[in-house]
Amino acid sequence: MKKILKIIASIIITVYVVCSVFKYYWYSGSIPAKIGITYAIHIGGVSGIIREGCGAAIFRLSDATMDAISRKSLDFFNDAIYSRKSKDRYYTYSSWKETPVPNSWTSEGTWPGLGCSGASRSLLSQILPAASKKGSYYSSKDEGWIVVIPSFKLVVFSYFG
Repeated sequence: MKKILKIIASIIITVYVVCSVFKYYWYSGSIPAKIGITYAIHIGGVSGIIREGCGAAIFRLSDATMDAISRKSLDFFNDAIYSRKSKDRYYTYSSWKETPVPNSWTSEGTWPGLGCSGASRSLLSQILPAASKKGSYYSSKDEGWIVVIPSFKLVVFSYFG
């Protein structure tokens, strides 16, 4: 009986690790290749039968990218429009801008996808104020929004649709 429980536990752990790795690579693929990330801080969302889903993936910004942004500011993002996944139009971001994000993004408290991500209040309490004042950078694509927050070394990708 103990052997069977060990096998079941091993299978569950393996499935969990494989799913976590898959989610990391799937969502990191939505980040422009020029923006270096190290690890995921939070990945969460909801999906359903009626709608495609919504959520967010929040990553730690790499030190090299952080240094480049601190030297170049908004100019760093000039050619950061294609995701790691593809140069297809669906995966192409609009021109980057410095925050604050548009009021339409935060008219319901958070922008699309971030509200249903399940991110902790402490994480949201860093993200939302940083996105509403100067010093961070944002862009969007079809059904996707991205904010880079150098002061907290965060990359926030959210999706809705």
